[in-house]
Order: sequence, then C-alpha cells, then structure tokens
Amino acid sequence: MVIFIFIEDYSDKVTTYKVSKDSVEQIHQNEDSIVSKKEFQKLYITGLEADYLINHLENYRYFRKLVRQELHPSKYLLVKLVPADKEPIDKKWSHMTLKTLWEAIEMDYLMSWLSTLGGGYSALGDDFAKCAETAGKISLKQLNLGLQLGDPCLQSRCKLYYSISLIQTGRLRSAKKIIREEYKFAKIKEEDDPRLAKMCEGIWLKLLYEYWMKRKGENDEMPKICFEQVRGK
Repeated sequence: MVIFIFIEDYSDKVTTYKVSKDSVEQIHQNEDSIVSKKEFQKLYITGLEADYLINHLENYRYFRKLVRQELHPSKYLLVKLVPADKEPIDKKWSHMTLKTLWEAIEMDYLMSWLSTLGGGYSALGDDFAKCAETAGKISLKQLNLGLQLGDPCLQSRCKLYYSISLIQTGRLRSAKKIIREEYKFAKIKEEDDPRLAKMCEGIWLKLLYEYWMKRKGENDEMPKICFEQVRGK
C-alpha cells in the first residue's frame, strides 16, 4: 500500500512525500487537493521530529512497514509542525563551530603579530641584509597561515611582502616576477580588495628605484613611471 505524508510548516507551506514499500519520494501536488482530503490523520510534531520521521522512512524499510500499518485504512497523514517547548542544542556541531571560531581568532592574532614583527625587520632591511632575510622568512610564515585560512587576497599580500625582501637582498628579477603575477591577480580581485593593486604599484616603484640605483650614471635621471610595465607590457 502506498501512503502520502503532507508536512505543513509554520508558513502553511506543504511538502508532500509518497511512501511505498521500497522507497520515499518527494512529489509536487496541488495544495487545494490536499485540503479536500477528509480521510487523513493528523500528527503535531516539531521540525526536528519531522526530520527524524522522514530520515527513518527513507532509510529503514521495517519502519516504513510499521507506519503504513499504523495508518491503515487511511492513506494520508498530515504532519503539522509546531514550535518546540525547548530548542535542542546540537552539542557536537556547537563544539565544531567553537573550535573553528577559536582557530580563526588565533590565526588572526598570529597574523597581526607577524605583520608587526615583519614590518619592523623590513624597515631595517634597506640597511641590513640580515633583517631583510628575516623579514622574508616571516612573510613566508604568513603565507603559510594564509594558505591555512584559505584567503587568496591575504596570500597575495604575503607574496608581495616577500617580494620586498627579495628587492632588499638584490634578487630583483624574482621580485619582478612575483609583483607582475600578483598585479594580474589584484586587477581581477579589485572589487574585493582595492588596496592590493596599490600595493603592487608601490612595490613596483621600489623595484624601479633599485634598478635605477644599480644602473645610473652621473647625469642619469629617474625614469618616468609607467604602471603598464607592471602588467609586463
């Protein structure tokens, strides 16, 4: 015997399930035709209990048999959802959420701490090579945190911090490659993080200055800045 279960939520919207011996299927049915059925039985339960009901019907054949026997001779069951006296607490989910939240808080704290420390070393990096190298190592640590957080904009900023260390230690070609790659990414993500492109342009100026300092003659002037160069043009 096939039975029909109508679940009516708080907004009077009805979801219909067709329950047979071997399966449970959600179907679309005209709500006027549902109201016209006089022979259905009624059941008042909470939303969580209704979820358990459908889950058991879908997964347990013997449970489907018991429900069909209990409803006999009627073929229709109207389930009306009512508010629970006390809302249940999903402790396992709460624990998972709390753990994720605290991890994010600790990551944010650690990222701020590393940014402060890295900024200090980077400021000294123009005069002391060891400080520049340390700032680069800190940037890589930040990049690792950015990968754990799954934030592509944060990862891009960390790569740009690292490019500053490369400039300070004379690895200009590697720095140029990073800046160009991140500038392309920054233009794609300009709406999400408009500061990223500005960071690329600012670091590009520092790179141009280092190139100029390496190549300049006595009467050479600083070349005209063209940010098209950042795009590789």
